[in-house]
Amino acid sequence: MNGEKIKDLRSKRGLSLTELSRESGVSKSYLSFLERGMQQNPSIDVIEKIAHALKVDVHTVLTDERQRKSSTSELDYDVLELAQELKEINVDKEKLRKLIELMK
Repeated sequence: MNGEKIKDLRSKRGLSLTELSRESGVSKSYLSFLERGMQQNPSIDVIEKIAHALKVDVHTVLTDERQRKSSTSELDYDVLELAQELKEINVDKEKLRKLIELMK
């Protein structure tokens, strides 16, 4: 994950780290770690909270414009949307893994 992207989006919205923390419910120190690249793999829940606070979609947080134009396929976006939908309907992860195994 590109922490610079979060920092850029936050700056464009005119938010401080403290304000983004308050709006997202993600700690200021964790946001700082993300922005500085010290934390590379936040959970989808954290990404969703940050995206919501920044008033952008998850895909925008996860990619930069160069990546969107050159390497992000429609399938990648579909997978992100599917993950978000599964989270919204509270699909049990273990049941989902078993279903995927059955489909193989």
